[in-house]
Amino acid sequence: MKSPEKSTEKTPTTNEPFAFSAANLETYKELLTRYDDVESALLPVLHLAQEQTGWLAENVITYISNLMSIPEIKIKEVISFYDMFYDVPVGRNIVQVCTNISCSMFGGREIYQGLLKHFDTGYLTPTRDGRISLQKMECLGACELAPCMRVNDDFVAITDLTSAIHKLEELP
Repeated sequence: MKSPEKSTEKTPTTNEPFAFSAANLETYKELLTRYDDVESALLPVLHLAQEQTGWLAENVITYISNLMSIPEIKIKEVISFYDMFYDVPVGRNIVQVCTNISCSMFGGREIYQGLLKHFDTGYLTPTRDGRISLQKMECLGACELAPCMRVNDDFVAITDLTSAIHKLEELP
């Protein structure tokens, strides 16, 4: 499978029409060949759309619904079930902070709250400069790094709030 075409600009509103780019439409067609039925391809198609737009707005959901002949409500159920899909605008960098027992024992919850305060933001709300969205996670499955966070696709061991802030201040 080709890498999805990533847009440098996120879809800012749900009023604008959405369509896959030519490259992503080809990727979509290729994805369908891997599954026995179209609904089985929904997760990778949602990933593809989110990579193109940054988040899954109403216009994106409608497009996918029409393209795949899947009811919008079913697509919204899938989006709301998985933490990896966003139905709200998010920052350029997604920062997930683990707050489960292993990470919490080493300050994970306090680090998450401290990051919210430092960056003056809320859950998944982009920072004023649009660089970062913070997400509290129940478990990142990296207890050996406790406390830890995932910055986009990279796991990061953090020792305290100061090290977490320093790491995030380096993000583009």
